[in-house]
Amino acid sequence: MTTFRMASRAPSLTLLLCSLVWAGCGCGCGGGATSPGAEPNVAAVPSLIQSLKLRDAAARSRAAIALGRMGPAARDAVPALSTALKDRDVSVRAASAYALGRIGPDAKSALADLKKLTQQRDLQEVASQAVRQIGE
Repeated sequence: MTTFRMASRAPSLTLLLCSLVWAGCGCGCGGGATSPGAEPNVAAVPSLIQSLKLRDAAARSRAAIALGRMGPAARDAVPALSTALKDRDVSVRAASAYALGRIGPDAKSALADLKKLTQQRDLQEVASQAVRQIGE
């Protein structure tokens, strides 16, 4: 992946998230679960939830992205993704916010934590989008 030096972290974080979402994650989530007619591999949800606890931040981010690609089928991951919103790595927090938004209304329990993230400049855009996708 090519990295570009930018003045603000927020745009670079957005580029990182976009590259993770559109690139294949290789985690077994079904990769194209967002394409029409594709079914997410729901059997991968427990493994992906465990992956949110790995030491490697990039692996945690990929796990969150994979869960997000599954959409509402990953509803069982909401508690783990809510915990990941407090991760020390900003890319994991961003990917978790993305995933919760993609899960939609089933992620309402994460709204309070997501609203807190809307106050952080680096995460404002992705957290606000997730809040809109989940609804009040």
